[in-house]
Amino acid sequence: MSDSSKERKKKFTDMVNKQKSEDQQDSSKHTDDFDENLNVLKERAAQLEAHLRRAVAGNENVKRIMQKQISDASDYAVTQFARDMIDSCDNLKRVMENLKDGDPVHEGIKVAHQKIMNDLKKHGIEEIDPMGEPFNSNLHQAVVERENNEKEVGTIVEVLQTGYTIKSRLLRPAMVVISKKSDENA
Repeated sequence: MSDSSKERKKKFTDMVNKQKSEDQQDSSKHTDDFDENLNVLKERAAQLEAHLRRAVAGNENVKRIMQKQISDASDYAVTQFARDMIDSCDNLKRVMENLKDGDPVHEGIKVAHQKIMNDLKKHGIEEIDPMGEPFNSNLHQAVVERENNEKEVGTIVEVLQTGYTIKSRLLRPAMVVISKKSDENA
């Protein structure tokens, strides 16, 4: 082979090697660009997924709160009606106290009173019967203190007016008399 042919061959080889090197650099650059774009897209997808999870969780919370409010609204919609009914029950009790046992009117009122009480109970309205219990300002209203050395201070010794709850919520506090120590024993 002649020198010129060797030279051409060398130039050709150099040119091919240079082209390969450039192609590898371009390929490497494209791979780097692709990887960078892929990482950006993955990061954006993760952000969108987190945002979607928060939105779904927020939506579930709103749905749960709305269901609770609807449930509470239906449970407590009858509150004023219930208050009126318990006032009527109080009146029936007072009438029964003034009639003699065995009187047919007394028996009729007693049956009517019991029916109303059962209907109230069926709808979640319960009497508070605190006799002998410690005073609880969340359920009772102390009207009078009475000296009583046999009971602990603050024990309910008399119920003046029955209290009521509606599904564990206070409808009317029980009006009560609570014990206190006599001045001599204080």
